[in-house]
Amino acid sequence: MATNVLMPKMGYDMTEGKILRWMKQEGDAVSKGEPIAEIQTDKVNIEIEAFAGGVLAKILHGADEDVAVGEVIGIIADPGEKVEAPAKAPSAGQALANKGSGLDMAQSGEGGEAVGLDVGAGNGAKANATVSTSTIEEPSMVKQANADAQRAAEGAQAPVRREGERVKASPLARKMAAGQGLDLAEVPGTGPGGRIVKRDVEGYKPVQKPAAFVPTAAVTEVPLTRMRQAIARRLSESKQTAPHFYVTKAIDMTEAVAFRAQVNQTLTGAQKVSFNDMVIKAVAKALKAYPAVNASWADDRIVQHDRINVGMAVALPEGLVVPVINDAYAKTLSQIAEDAKDLAARAKENRLRPDEFSGGTCTVSNLGMFDVESFTAIINPPESAILAVGSINKEAVVINDEVVVRSMMRITISSDHRVIDGALAAQFLGEVKRLLETPLLLVV
Repeated sequence: MATNVLMPKMGYDMTEGKILRWMKQEGDAVSKGEPIAEIQTDKVNIEIEAFAGGVLAKILHGADEDVAVGEVIGIIADPGEKVEAPAKAPSAGQALANKGSGLDMAQSGEGGEAVGLDVGAGNGAKANATVSTSTIEEPSMVKQANADAQRAAEGAQAPVRREGERVKASPLARKMAAGQGLDLAEVPGTGPGGRIVKRDVEGYKPVQKPAAFVPTAAVTEVPLTRMRQAIARRLSESKQTAPHFYVTKAIDMTEAVAFRAQVNQTLTGAQKVSFNDMVIKAVAKALKAYPAVNASWADDRIVQHDRINVGMAVALPEGLVVPVINDAYAKTLSQIAEDAKDLAARAKENRLRPDEFSGGTCTVSNLGMFDVESFTAIINPPESAILAVGSINKEAVVINDEVVVRSMMRITISSDHRVIDGALAAQFLGEVKRLLETPLLLVV
């Protein structure tokens, strides 16, 4: 029986993927679980594995093609079975309507069925992610377009003015527009037959058009990678929708410096602890103490997460990824150190599994290794907080009315004010400070 191979959904905001290469050609035998193609998502390259055995009967999308999530990219069939390419996949909006009426987004071929895929990590490990067409979400851009269309339909009171058509306006409206420097052709009319009247000019708000970029010298245009597009989209959305506010604290890391040096004398290899590992552990314990920070905004409610999964920002040449240390509160410092090194190394090799960069509940972004004293970070949605960590520097500070030299570090929390208030952010930072200034608390 024919089985459709679908473009899988590898993240809540993924709307399409790019086929990098087919590892099998039409007519090749395929075994269940065997890698058949490599795709590129917003964050990683993933090998997809056959969900059924047989023959790769048809390849519907070739290398370098961008394909919408849930669309059929190939068909696996029994040897000698005749198959036909399915009809073009419906739009995301139509898919939602179909889902409500019991129809699938990807229709099977003759006698076939729509199924998902196992997703491998490129090293033989499986993410155990079976993608079903019933889990396909409407892309955010489609949601926005639908919302805009709905608002336009609700507010439309005048017919669309055709190009070159004479602008109909009352004498008073023309006088008011001339006084304000308005182009009447841009003002919707709500009078009879679309005539522009006084209230239209009074209520009109000109649309701000972005200034066109005019190069003043020779330039090099850099095409946007899929990862850079995702970063631009997600962080712009975060900054525009989540009301950010920031709280900074200075932390005396003198005891933490001595503690790390002592601990690392007894540890070897990947178990050796970095300062970032200590911060991740402190954040995890502080989230346990203040679960209201370990939360997300969900439009009509706040969702507090039971698991404490701390993301760590990793810089790559092509952008930024945030692998996640799951259940960080329950892990020892050396376990966090091992996980962090492994995740960072595989992130740089583009070998992260989808489950390793999703599900985070709070993120740590550390620029201390670049000698950055302090900075503010943009929240990684759907989380409600991100901690920006600066460098450790020796400074003169006053303790008991005496000036002494201490190792100081500054941390800044960016919080979503819809979820976290200033007092809560300050208390949370105070707990992180307490844990790092008394580092033995990190191991008890």
